[in-house]
Amino acid sequence: MNLAAQTDSVHYVLHQDTFKLQDQKSTANLDMYLLDLVAAQSDSIHAADEPWDTLTLAERMRLDSIEREIKEVDSLRALNANLVIQRAAKIPAIEVEKSWIRDEEEDRNDVLRAIRDMRTPWRKEATLMAQITQNYVSPNWYQGGSSSFAGLGIAKGQIGYYTDKFTWENTGEWRMGGSTISADSLHKVNTTDDLFRLYSKANLRIVPKLFASFSAEFETRLLPTYKSNSNELKSGPFSPVRFTVAAGIDYKPVKGLSISVSPISYKMVHVNDTARVNGKDYGLKAGQQTQHNVGASVRVEYIWKPVREVNVETKFYFYSNYQDVELDLEVNCDFIITRFMSARLMLHPRFDTAVIMEGDTKAKMQFRELLSIGFAHKFR
Repeated sequence: MNLAAQTDSVHYVLHQDTFKLQDQKSTANLDMYLLDLVAAQSDSIHAADEPWDTLTLAERMRLDSIEREIKEVDSLRALNANLVIQRAAKIPAIEVEKSWIRDEEEDRNDVLRAIRDMRTPWRKEATLMAQITQNYVSPNWYQGGSSSFAGLGIAKGQIGYYTDKFTWENTGEWRMGGSTISADSLHKVNTTDDLFRLYSKANLRIVPKLFASFSAEFETRLLPTYKSNSNELKSGPFSPVRFTVAAGIDYKPVKGLSISVSPISYKMVHVNDTARVNGKDYGLKAGQQTQHNVGASVRVEYIWKPVREVNVETKFYFYSNYQDVELDLEVNCDFIITRFMSARLMLHPRFDTAVIMEGDTKAKMQFRELLSIGFAHKFR
């Protein structure tokens, strides 16, 4: 379905599910775009001049819905007038995300968010997830096995400042996961995932797609993690703490992709409780509580969203102090089932030559995988 129209001062084109504003001199009549999107998505609406008596009940309900939309967008007129006064030089495209499931309310929200984003360079978003898995095995089950119950909670917030020349991105995340395993007689609940992370990156544009970049990241644990059937701690509150600072360039060739190269990078690893947590598991030497390293790092982040219901976030991190090498790859795939339910697949391989586990003679590849389903909601 294609729709093209000419208003007093704005030309707009609607192609299927992509909504574009083309090189505008003003933003007057932005509210009309929202109405056109609503009308264009109805396959059975008759012309407005047809007699009311000839319309079906469904068509009458649809026209009533559009009238309600007209009232809802009245608040946009003041915004439009303000933007016209500011004489915006160029209005970016407004794109409605492709979707497997037709959802007109989400389409309207996409347009409203895009219009709202024109008012301010600040962007903010928050995500809450609570997912569980459960397994029961009776004591006399012929194949054996253990009953278990696992839960995962994720709280993530993002706030950023975006202009053509300068961007400042800030992310906070806390993941908390636990499981019960009947085979572990010492602990009712074992911590399976515990991560508190703060990340900030500031970019100043040098040329299109290339930025001077400065970033800092703080990462730690907040809960105790024990070995199975043992009171020996694997990690604890602020044990370990990782803090990194990097300066370099950030290349963004396409939307969603960031390649940061930092020839100067500082990394600090600290274990607060060396009496109960083995610092060697985190690259520390015997008797050492804090380690400082200076080297080089590469960080690649890519967000791929083919449709609204699928979101794939990939993070790759490389660091070297010219003696040891650390490689970390994390892939999170979120599949939206409904507005309040989603499934997540997480793959996390890692390799660090400075970490040699007890009983090993050399560093080995580490790997973690998680598949869960449950509640999820995004606030924007």
